[in-house]
Amino acid sequence: MKRTSILLDPGLLAELEGLARRKGVPTAHVIRGALEAYVAEQTDGERQLPGFVGIGRGPGDVAERIEELLPADLEDPAR
Repeated sequence: MKRTSILLDPGLLAELEGLARRKGVPTAHVIRGALEAYVAEQTDGERQLPGFVGIGRGPGDVAERIEELLPADLEDPAR
């Protein structure tokens, strides 16, 4: 995961923290879940890239090995 920062209204932050406390999870977990649901709703549940993109490491330049690394049936969003 990658760290990011956002600005929130103090009231909204208090509600998020209360919700997280009641669920027994970190506030970041609640925020991630809400963002995932929002993005899924806005994109009709279709993600542009698989969730694993960007988490791996490997030898060489990944851009040069794209055909090898991605499944052949994955549509190119640029087309």
